[in-house]
Amino acid sequence: MRILMGLIWALVGAILGFSAGALVSMAIVTVTNASNREGAHGYLMLALGLLGALVGIVIGLLLYGRSAPTGASLAYFGSGSLGLAGAVAAAGFGLWVYMYLQERPVTYEDRAMADLEMELRIETANVPNAADSANWFNLEVQTSTTRPEGHASWTGRRTEGAYTIIPVTQGPLYRAGSRVIVVRIANRQDEAFMPPMKRVPDPKADWSSWYKPTSVDPPYGVVPPVPLKPMFELRYRVRRYGDER
Repeated sequence: MRILMGLIWALVGAILGFSAGALVSMAIVTVTNASNREGAHGYLMLALGLLGALVGIVIGLLLYGRSAPTGASLAYFGSGSLGLAGAVAAAGFGLWVYMYLQERPVTYEDRAMADLEMELRIETANVPNAADSANWFNLEVQTSTTRPEGHASWTGRRTEGAYTIIPVTQGPLYRAGSRVIVVRIANRQDEAFMPPMKRVPDPKADWSSWYKPTSVDPPYGVVPPVPLKPMFELRYRVRRYGDER
């Protein structure tokens, strides 16, 4: 209980101190008729407000200590300081969690973004020969908040034995706790891949192993006459934007 009460005294002191600092900054601006170029007034108010908040916290903890029974002032001051440290630690942890869970494009120390390179492997016998064969499938890299599509390079396809390999690139790559790569094949079936991938993948890593889909489902509302079988396998690597490998 003493920790909570000490925290309340510290917070009240911070609020009053910030308000006092802001009022002082306003008085300085008014008396000196200072220029507000590039938001100088706001920066001064913030600086003096934060300084006032720090002074207010110290004063609040000292007053809380003085409110204690005889001989317990130091214990009360320590309890208040402990409560304040706990609140700061909790706020810092919450901010860290928020920043960690936030999905945004992967960037590295030099601000370079990343592309997710993938290759889809399919038996050549299952590849259509029509002129518009490049449009017979599409790919999405799904996270909890994003659905970016991959761009298939049909002209860059190649054959390896009985298989056709189709390159697909998705960029920029988003940092995410998990990804589901969904390949939709015309109106036939959807194949979902969940290859293990770090939240911020290593751009120096080479191609992964080939992965089979974790599920194969018909399009919404379609009941297949026979059980569906996977058609694709997938592997991936991460490339820093602009790198050629």
